[in-house]
Amino acid sequence: MLRVRLPLSAIIKSSKAEFNKKQSNMSRYIGPRLRVVRRIGKLRGFTRKKPFRRTFRGKGPLKGKVIPPGQHGLTKLFKTRPYDSTESDYLIRLKVKQRLRFNYGLTENQLINYVRKAKKIKESTGQVLLQFLEMRLDNIVFRLNMAPTIPAARQLICHGHIRVNGKKVNIASYACKPKDVISVAMKQKSLKLVNRNLQDYYKRMRFYKKRLEKTLAFVLFKSKVVPTIAMAVQLITQGNVRINSKNTKTPNYICKPKDAISVRTQNGVKKLNLKDLSM
Repeated sequence: MLRVRLPLSAIIKSSKAEFNKKQSNMSRYIGPRLRVVRRIGKLRGFTRKKPFRRTFRGKGPLKGKVIPPGQHGLTKLFKTRPYDSTESDYLIRLKVKQRLRFNYGLTENQLINYVRKAKKIKESTGQVLLQFLEMRLDNIVFRLNMAPTIPAARQLICHGHIRVNGKKVNIASYACKPKDVISVAMKQKSLKLVNRNLQDYYKRMRFYKKRLEKTLAFVLFKSKVVPTIAMAVQLITQGNVRINSKNTKTPNYICKPKDAISVRTQNGVKKLNLKDLSM
């Protein structure tokens, strides 16, 4: 019986090659997500995590600007010449395509097939493409807040927790129709999973609602200084609002009960007492 001993480095290389081969054959992305978010922007359906963003702390017009990701992020931030621009037409289109791919959890071939179908319809290709993607079953489960992300919705579907018109469907790319009824399987495990996701969503929305009610723009609207929030934002950005004797141009400023707000309008200066607004 012939025995061959391979060195450890060869075994590691072969296992890595097998892993990469399996990863390329899989129809879902299992790599790092925050790296993708930093590169192409926030994707609500891809992940709920927020990456750490570096800002430029030096002096000048670039102060406070977000530094692009990577080792050469500062170099990209300082590029000003046209031929040095990193935002070329090709790169803009590539980022849009990558955003579609990662947000909806598609492979390159799946996206190409959707584009070919959209081109056959005599309407706007981009609009039809988005309709196809939005009518996927995993996206609809995510939009119904049954899952925190589209990959989580895909897992719910593949494990048989979702019903379409009372029938079990375990295909995440199933194309739903306008009159389809999406429901949860009448099982204890399925109902527990979906109910937990819905409770997390409502808890998060209540937190955002309370935070929104404390913003400067909403306080001006609530105190009837302006008829709409859009006009409140315009009033703040024009520099007509002072908080504690300091000008502010940030509509998302979180007001505190002890803040003194003065608003300059056409009828004169109006002062607000936040204690009377039950904050």
